[in-house]
Amino acid sequence: MKTIHNTKNCNYRRFLHKKLKHGKISGRFYKFLCRSHPYRITTRNIELIVREILDGKMTEDKGIRLLQQDTSELKMQKEMYKSNIECRKKISKTTTSKTTTPYTKPLLK
Repeated sequence: MKTIHNTKNCNYRRFLHKKLKHGKISGRFYKFLCRSHPYRITTRNIELIVREILDGKMTEDKGIRLLQQDTSELKMQKEMYKSNIECRKKISKTTTSKTTTPYTKPLLK
């Protein structure tokens, strides 16, 4: 899934990106979080697992496995992604279908 939020408009992604740059988390874990949770990355279970990984109480592989097992959250993220795509298509159809003819000056008699 493509992410809508990025490090400019999401504080928690900015926090994770800093941890990535300082070597506290791996790029694989960061990429997994951003791709599998494109909308709400601040859910309680994600924050708990990230905190445990940063404290060294859990490995990243185990954290990824636990997050993959949480099917309800992943399902909700996928549904939000689908609905967003549908809304974007509807919006683009309505804006492109309303083409107006360019204004022409009335003919002088």
